[in-house]
Amino acid sequence: MALPVWQAMAAVRWLEGRVANRPKIEEITPEKAALTDGDCVAQEILLVALRSHFPDVALSVEEDTPSVALFEGNQADQRVVIDPIDGTLRYLRRDGPYAILMGLEREGRVEASLVGLPAIGTLIQAVRGETAEIATEGGSFRPASPSSDGRALLVSYGLPEDLRARLEARGHNLVTAAGGVIGVASLLPGTFGALRLSAHADGLSHRAWVAALPTLEAGGVVEGLDGAFPEGYSPGVPGLIVGASSEDAAYIRQALRA
Repeated sequence: MALPVWQAMAAVRWLEGRVANRPKIEEITPEKAALTDGDCVAQEILLVALRSHFPDVALSVEEDTPSVALFEGNQADQRVVIDPIDGTLRYLRRDGPYAILMGLEREGRVEASLVGLPAIGTLIQAVRGETAEIATEGGSFRPASPSSDGRALLVSYGLPEDLRARLEARGHNLVTAAGGVIGVASLLPGTFGALRLSAHADGLSHRAWVAALPTLEAGGVVEGLDGAFPEGYSPGVPGLIVGASSEDAAYIRQALRA
């Protein structure tokens, strides 16, 4: 499925700045309500390809596009989780990195994932128990490795101002990013790590685990705000910390607790 993700990335990048917001009325926050034709086009690209190769999988998608009906009634043990544009408001405002997410989940545990970053032409893929790989602008995949060689710190929207001030006082350049980008922060050049706080009572969604898998398979660290991050989806997890090492994660947690 790497090729259709590349295709979806190309489509949403071309549409960037050309599409309007058509907010979903059932959502209460601007971030969750944002919807564009870019979301729908990207999702259809992925679903058409998925239908061709894996027609029997169960499906968890963000948008109600025509091909969703083709998977209705599937009761497979494996479920594909898709977010065609994770961070649509960032995409609309062009004020931060966003992602395309696709993950294979079995019994609540993500077994494989693809994380596309259209703005920088980067695709990251991972399979549980194997290495994570990264490719840029359609080039060949190579092993991904975590690092903390930059000062950029990716953070979720709505970060408390006092926490922002503490992190900035440590010399970090804070970049508001979508959750999918936050999950792979330590695999991106110029980035120290990431901090995500959920604004929802239910905590992080399944997509957080899709984005976390590449970092974990590459040898990086994804931790909860108070320590271990569950291996499989667990409701009520309030946030996560991403770093190249446990020391980097502890450094970010120290600022959070201050």
